[in-house]
Amino acid sequence: MTLRVPSHPALPPTLRWWAAWAFPVATREGRRGVALGALALVTLLPGWVMNLGYRWEVATRLYHGKTPVFTPFRWSRRTWTLGLTVWGVITLSLSPGAAAALIAWGAARLHWTGLATAAWTAALALLLGAFLLVPAGMTRLGCEGDRTVLTAPWRLWPVVRARLAAYVWAWCVTGSAVLVSLGVPALMAAGWGAPVGDWVRGGWPVTVTRWPTAPGEVLLAVVTLALFFVLSVWAWQVAGYAFTVALYGGRLHAPRRATER
Repeated sequence: MTLRVPSHPALPPTLRWWAAWAFPVATREGRRGVALGALALVTLLPGWVMNLGYRWEVATRLYHGKTPVFTPFRWSRRTWTLGLTVWGVITLSLSPGAAAALIAWGAARLHWTGLATAAWTAALALLLGAFLLVPAGMTRLGCEGDRTVLTAPWRLWPVVRARLAAYVWAWCVTGSAVLVSLGVPALMAAGWGAPVGDWVRGGWPVTVTRWPTAPGEVLLAVVTLALFFVLSVWAWQVAGYAFTVALYGGRLHAPRRATER
């Protein structure tokens, strides 16, 4: 399996941490895309799907060297279709591991220790494999039209192995951005302490005891939620940049024929 790259040096040769973190907010178009993407998350699942599609489109434009990289965020059929495609690939990739985990849980409930152990082992391997290969598969599907992630995802391993160091680094960059998107709002909420503790009951599952009603409480809740939405969209765009540069950065390739996807 070959790795195609753009016919011009649109991507940097090396994935750099701060370049990836700055990418979503380095331009006015990018900042606008992050802001509108965060606003879309108010609709929850539909907004999440739209952001998946928008992130995929941005990464593809980055690969092809198109400008501006960030097109206006719109509730379009194209972005919705792209988002559903990403969601479908994620669901399809995680389904075998989830099914094995369900079998393991059932076997444990019935005290079938041998089957439970084997199923848990299989579930862990399948889920780790999915998490490892899905970013590469989605990047190749968007950039090249390579449908391997849909038909035989295990065949993506040679691609990952060829750029393993950069790919692992992309996971580190992405993971750090995700931690920021989760940790900063959590630290803000922890800093408020008493108001948040008064809203929820600890333990699992977390139970909401009452909704914030005082103006100050409402403001705190809105600010935290807005920050979480903004940082989440930012982290998703960091991921798109990181994996695209990790797989294609610093290489040149002859222009593709018009018939090639």
